[in-house]
Amino acid sequence: MNSILQLLPFYIFLIVFGACREKVHQIKVEPEPLGFTSTALNFSQNEAELVGVYFMPSWNTSSDPTVDRDSFWSCLQDRENCSNLQNPGIWGPRGRIYNKQYPYEGPYLDRKPIKELKGFYPRTDAEVAKKQLQYMKSFGIDFFAYNWFFGRHYFHHLNFAPQSKIYYPEGWKNDPNQSGRVAVPGLIEWGDQLEVLLEENAKLPREEQMKFAINWCDDSDERWRLWLKIGSPEELARQANYEGERPTKELYLQVHQKITQLWIDQYFSREDYLKGDDGRPIVYFYFPQDAESRAAFYGLTMKNLLDLSQETAKKSGLPGIKFIAVTAGPMQENERMYGLPTAWKAKNAKRPWEGGEYQKRQLLQEYVPRLKSMGFEGMTGYVYHNFMEKDNRSYEDMRETYRRHWNRWSAQFGADPNFEYQVPVAMGWDMRPAGGTWPQPSGFPSEPYKDLVHSTKSTFAAKLKEAQQVSKKYRPTNGNTIMICCWNEYLEGNHIEPSEGHGFSYLEAIKEVFGK
Repeated sequence: MNSILQLLPFYIFLIVFGACREKVHQIKVEPEPLGFTSTALNFSQNEAELVGVYFMPSWNTSSDPTVDRDSFWSCLQDRENCSNLQNPGIWGPRGRIYNKQYPYEGPYLDRKPIKELKGFYPRTDAEVAKKQLQYMKSFGIDFFAYNWFFGRHYFHHLNFAPQSKIYYPEGWKNDPNQSGRVAVPGLIEWGDQLEVLLEENAKLPREEQMKFAINWCDDSDERWRLWLKIGSPEELARQANYEGERPTKELYLQVHQKITQLWIDQYFSREDYLKGDDGRPIVYFYFPQDAESRAAFYGLTMKNLLDLSQETAKKSGLPGIKFIAVTAGPMQENERMYGLPTAWKAKNAKRPWEGGEYQKRQLLQEYVPRLKSMGFEGMTGYVYHNFMEKDNRSYEDMRETYRRHWNRWSAQFGADPNFEYQVPVAMGWDMRPAGGTWPQPSGFPSEPYKDLVHSTKSTFAAKLKEAQQVSKKYRPTNGNTIMICCWNEYLEGNHIEPSEGHGFSYLEAIKEVFGK
């Protein structure tokens, strides 16, 4: 989710879009007659929509353990404390540069959450978490998909606090001579906010609880290189890692299995986890091309990874997992250099952690038809920034590009009862608090004109109604889920959480359109 600005130097330019014009061919497929039976879906056109919203965690950017400088709030309040603006991996050695041509336009205090949410609230405040859940539920949102990150490269010790509290599969190998140092690395990153949300959710009466799902974000080139650095001479010299701890294909697969087992043990067994009618837990997968390209480094495919997850789930007594791909990307030939990669090659095979090249890039319309063969059973979006030649330079533009995506993908899968297109909606885009769209090593954004995609309650409601109509039209095969971006993408100007600037407007629009 391009939302993870501090972490995504590679993703930043994945979705830079060009501007040539070309007529779009609309695929026309007659929907299946109502009432058909499918093992995947069996929806009536009159069935109410299931409304989901993405939830983005924030994190502490301070090097001082006694100071919690929230990654969201610091960037909204001033530029001096915004770590993203000072990140040389994103903006180059001087960080984000402001001058007469590119002036600083903050602070962005209109995005401050309302006083009932305690303003710039601590992300682990239990009272705030309870309010967030209650607002979602009372205004017609059925579940939230939490943007979930996992650092593969972290080894830890089971017998040394506070690391002893970190999840590790029961019975898995560790070394008792090194304080229980684990054999398979990896831990959740920025999961503390989810823990509090789930604790508060469990305290609510059953009928007032929210459902939740994981939106797995495996999308940081920086973290990928940290994984590859395990066992390097530098890491061994400073004793961050030890002999035998190497990022092999075998270990990579073990980490993937560990991730799946973590979901099973900590999330899937919960009553409030989102499941399909067949009892399978639903997992969203943000930008599968990132995971696919890196798995290809080991000669693995996405199907290998998803099959391993399915096998692990079934061994634990579950009927399996339903994976939904979250996709976006360029669609024109002249943009292929920014397309969706399917392979990664190290610049130096002996020192892969120093970087590599993402290769075999595909356009979105080439990538999407492959999803089903990988093991995905559906697709949705996070934010669409264009469709073919049409860029989002206003919310009116965004509504048009979304219509084109809706029509293209709904029709493409309209006759397939085993692959659903969940209609996505976004409330806007404005990345100025994080420096602008899109960051370049020069210190300047490449397309700042895209930071003007601002909606109102009425235009957002109109977009929701259009999404609802598309959802109903293709209901027999595409299901009834509508995904909204986002609850709290403050640095991207894509947030429906009540703020001082727009109050409850966006939540009211959801309630009015879906009538819940």
